[in-house]
Amino acid sequence: MDELLRELMHLGLSEKEAAVYVASLELGPSVVQDISHKSKVNRATTYVMIESLTTRGLMSTYVKGKRRYYAAETPERLKSILRLQKKEIEEKENELDSILPMLMALYNVEGAKPQIRYFEGLEGMASVREFSEKLEGDIQQIIPYDQVRQMKEFVDEQPMHFRKLAERKIAYQALLVMENPDFSLVPPLPNGEVRIIPASKFPIHAEITVQGNHILLFSHKSAILSVVIVSKEIAGAVRALFELGWEGASSYPSRKM
Repeated sequence: MDELLRELMHLGLSEKEAAVYVASLELGPSVVQDISHKSKVNRATTYVMIESLTTRGLMSTYVKGKRRYYAAETPERLKSILRLQKKEIEEKENELDSILPMLMALYNVEGAKPQIRYFEGLEGMASVREFSEKLEGDIQQIIPYDQVRQMKEFVDEQPMHFRKLAERKIAYQALLVMENPDFSLVPPLPNGEVRIIPASKFPIHAEITVQGNHILLFSHKSAILSVVIVSKEIAGAVRALFELGWEGASSYPSRKM
């Protein structure tokens, strides 16, 4: 019997819930005094345990004559507890997945070494982009635009991504690597400015973003890979290189958005 009680506790019942439930299974429909005596749980606590088990769908009650009887439901109902636990775990996992990129990117930010995190696949890329929407600071990007526009996920999410940046009034500069300049392919973004540089001259196949102390790298060609680097010094160096490229692209098509 003790082993059975331990298994029920492992499923999520408290020690006294398990004792009251097992006693009710053995007794069948009974008054609370009998259940209390059989389970060795005091009467007042037995009432509380019965109410808890009833909420879980494991016990029910009815009145016969002038007395109230309590009965255990079929043990098959215990599966509902497992289903509920599974649902709760899945919800917690989804909540963790939504904030994990931010937690990982901020992990030990104050340490001396740069923090580097890798994320694989479209899901990882989406998580990093969602994380980037919460960062502070102006954005500077180099984007292989022809390449990323072939990704349906990028095209579908781009307008929403830009709207979120616009709502936060984030200033935005982007060097778009394209074979043929075409600003009609670029969604409007307040506070933004883009310049187009020829892909034939600058065959860049990875997206580079610098914002605050964060550098976000996205590889789209051979494999979908996202990298987050947190380093004030490295971010400053990348920002300086971007400025150099931005000034050098002054002779190419440019548009404020």
